[in-house]
Order: sequence, then structure tokens, then C-alpha cells
Amino acid sequence: MLPSSLLITKRWQDTIKPVYAQLDRKNLDVAKLLIQTYNDHVGRRKGELNEAINTMEEMGYDYRYVRGLSALLDRRCQLETRAGVDPVKARRELFKIAHRAGLPITVHDRNVIIHQAASQLQVTAEELEESIYGDLEDELVLEEFRPVEPEPLVKQYNLSLTQTLLFCCTELTFTTFGNWQRIFRQIKWLGLIYIVWKKDGGYQVKVDGPASLFKLNRRYGTSLAKLLPLIIESWEWSVKAKILPRKDDRRLLNLELDSRKHGGYMESLHKPKHMKVYDSRVEQDFASRFKALDTGWTLTREPEPLPVGRKVMIPDFKMCKGSLTVYLEIVGFWTPRYLEEKVKKLKLLGDVDMIVAADRNLACQKLDYIGKKLNVIYYQRKIPLKPILAHLKARQECLVKKQTGRLHTEFLSLEKPVVEAWELAEKLGVLEDAVKEVLKEKEVYGYTRLGDMLIKETKLTEIREKLEDRLDKGDLSLSEASRIIENAGGKRSTSILDALDYRIEWHGIDVQSAKIHRKSEN
Repeated sequence: MLPSSLLITKRWQDTIKPVYAQLDRKNLDVAKLLIQTYNDHVGRRKGELNEAINTMEEMGYDYRYVRGLSALLDRRCQLETRAGVDPVKARRELFKIAHRAGLPITVHDRNVIIHQAASQLQVTAEELEESIYGDLEDELVLEEFRPVEPEPLVKQYNLSLTQTLLFCCTELTFTTFGNWQRIFRQIKWLGLIYIVWKKDGGYQVKVDGPASLFKLNRRYGTSLAKLLPLIIESWEWSVKAKILPRKDDRRLLNLELDSRKHGGYMESLHKPKHMKVYDSRVEQDFASRFKALDTGWTLTREPEPLPVGRKVMIPDFKMCKGSLTVYLEIVGFWTPRYLEEKVKKLKLLGDVDMIVAADRNLACQKLDYIGKKLNVIYYQRKIPLKPILAHLKARQECLVKKQTGRLHTEFLSLEKPVVEAWELAEKLGVLEDAVKEVLKEKEVYGYTRLGDMLIKETKLTEIREKLEDRLDKGDLSLSEASRIIENAGGKRSTSILDALDYRIEWHGIDVQSAKIHRKSEN
């Protein structure tokens, strides 16, 4: 964030937007020159650095842009006091002696006081004079500077510019994909009020402070601005805000930003290098064991939020397969009342399927019956996979049975000459297992089933003709036959060869030596 005096905005009717620094050569050159200036002044006084920065402003660069970049670079500096004695202690001793001796009116009187104070502090007069104002900003020494590349610096400037505009924000509405856990943790920590609702297949969140419910108030603008770096970490986001630009102007202006138009301008330099993926070893252990089983279910850590009334709940995991979704929430310390309240909230979600895994060792009361009443499993050190897999299997079998019954009554219309079961499942919006079950019993007009694949009969005829033409010319190897089938648009060469009454004569395990013959041939 930047000082309000450095804010650059553009207004049009009832809208307002920050004027972003373009990522062009001129702006990047200014950033590069500033970074180099800071590097060159390591070991020198801050006052000298400030003089060099002021010189850049005199070169014709926009002072607000230069000072904005400088404010960000200042945060990457380590400034220290270089003094033979603590400046506060030095001034205290000088004022004490001057109070007894009287106000010095000559150079001689001044030198006498300085020498007396230096003697008391056991330093030289020169060291004392250098220390008197050593803690003032201009006298601090730049001990260390953490450099940054020009482009990320300019993007950080644009982000800070937006945050500065949000100082005047009375309410903020946003949507994003991912990073919800950190965002809502920050909202809670900042003491903000929010409501959430579904819109266009996603979620929108409106955030404001308590006072803004009753009157226009700028008090919460800083807190709202602190959410922005977390919001823009996502690959897709949008932000809408109400801005009160001046205290004496009660007219609210609209700010609208989104990742498509503005995402390339902004970037946070303070992103964690290694984001914490799991909150505990229990979560990490569960995720690694579940993924190792290769069940066909995809596991997502901290998925999209689930609206519970006007609040949200973010489960620890989401398990998906086709249209099936099951959530897993892991709780440590708990009471029966806590679990009952959590499940009451889950009922507000409608038909959301949620498993609650509770640590039995961290229960403040032992109540086994709660697991029977609710969808709760208990664990000790490790979350058991067996009850979770059993639940997933039951859900899958129930849905497969339902979808299979539906598919038996539907006419399967296919266009592609070769269709695999998973492709048909995606097209019909059903599970692959349901398609496989139906294909075992139901014939599709004009197609032949080869395992989990359907191939058009005309395509089989075309492939047969190509193979026959090649066989008439001499021996045909398996590898060449496979190429002929693939070039004709077929898949799974061995299955097609078997369906067309060809046999494979193997000579060892080398594919190149395997030959293709008609089954009618001896």
C-alpha cells in the first residue's frame, strides 16, 4: 500500500479506476534505475539515497510513480544506526550538562559541553557528535537491500495503487477460483462481515465492516485492501467495490476489476515461496494413502466453499468421480455438541454428502452413539480408508444402477467411427461404469462392441480391405498391421484383428517378428 498522496486515479461518470503503470520500456527503465540506485547506496546514509531519488524526479519522471516505487523498495531495505553511543543516551547527557551550565552562546561553550558529555559517556568528542542525530532517518545507514526484478516491482506498484484506492472502500464484492481457505481466514482475522451466494456456477462474496451497515464509513477500507493480494493469487478473479473518494463527498463511485483485463498488471511480491499444502500430518497421510490406491476418484485439497446460510464452510477434502462428489471434514478437539452443530450446518447444504472424521483421542467426552446418528467416523493417528472407500463404493454403485436403468431406455446416437466407454460417458454425463454395464447387454445399431470400445461396422470393413490388400502382397508383421489400423482411424489393434478373424503368430516376444495370418489359413 502507498501513501494516499501518491494515488493516481481516473474517473468517468460514476466509476473510478487506478491508473496503472504500463509494463513498457520507459516504466521498466525507471524501475531498473531505482533498483540500481538502491544497490549502489548500500553502506551509505539514507539521506544520500533520498538525494539520488530526488534527482530522478528532476529528470522529468512522474514524482508519484518514482516515490511509489521508492516506497516499495524501502520495505526491502535494512537500515541501522551507526553511532559510537546510543543517540538517545547522547542527547540526554548533553541536555543534562547544558541545563546545569546554561545555554551555550559561543562555539567555545558548545565544545566544553560536548567534551564533558563525551567524557561522561567514555567516547571521543567526534564520536559523540556523529551519534547525536544518528537515529534520524536521513542518518540511518543502508546495511542491506534485497533486490528485485523491474517487472515484478512495477506489478507490485500497481497492486499497491489498487490497495490505496481501496482505503476509501465501504464494501467489497469478489469472486475467485481457489485460495478460499486463506481468504476466509483473513476475513475472520480482520473482523469483517461477509455474505456469500452462488452465481454463474461460482461463488460471490460481499465483505464490509460493521459500521458500513449503518452509515458510510472509511474505517474498514484498510482491512478490505488487505484482502486483495490473496484474491489475485488465483488464476481467475473479479472484484467490485464501492469507493468514497473524499470525506466531504458522499457520492459513492464504482470500481470494477477482473483477472482478464487487469490481472497482468498486478502481482504480490510477498507470496509465500512454499505454500503450506496440509494443515497437519493426518491430512497429508490421508491424501498420500488415498491417491496411492488409484480408485478413480480425484482428491482435491480445500475445494470451493459451500454456502451455509449466508456463511461458508470449506471442507478439508473433496472426492469426485463423474457427477459424484463426497466431502471429508477432519476435526481434532471436539465435543458431541460441536459435531451435532456441524452436522446441523451441513443440513443447510441440501444434498451435500459429507463425511466427518473425528479424532477419538481428542474428544472431551466419549459418546459412541453419535457416530451412529451422524455420518461420522473416528480415527486414532490415521484416518481409516476402509469406511471411506466403502461409502464411495456404495454411492457409486447406487448411481451406476440408476444411470444404467436410464441408459437402457435411451437411444444411443453416435457420430464418431470409434468411441470408447469413457468418451461416451462424458458425452452422456454418466459414470463410465454405467456405460460399460449397458454395453454388455445393449447393442448399438451400426456398431460392433470390442470390450469397452464401439467401432463402426463400416470402419471395420474399411480396415479389413486395407489389411487384405497388404496380405495379398506378402507377409504382414504385427507392427505394420497396427500402423495400417491406426492410420485408418482404429484403436486397440489386437482387438480389431481378432474381431476380423486374423490370428497373430508370435516368434518370441519381439513385436517386429510377429506375423498376421487369416484364421482360415493353416
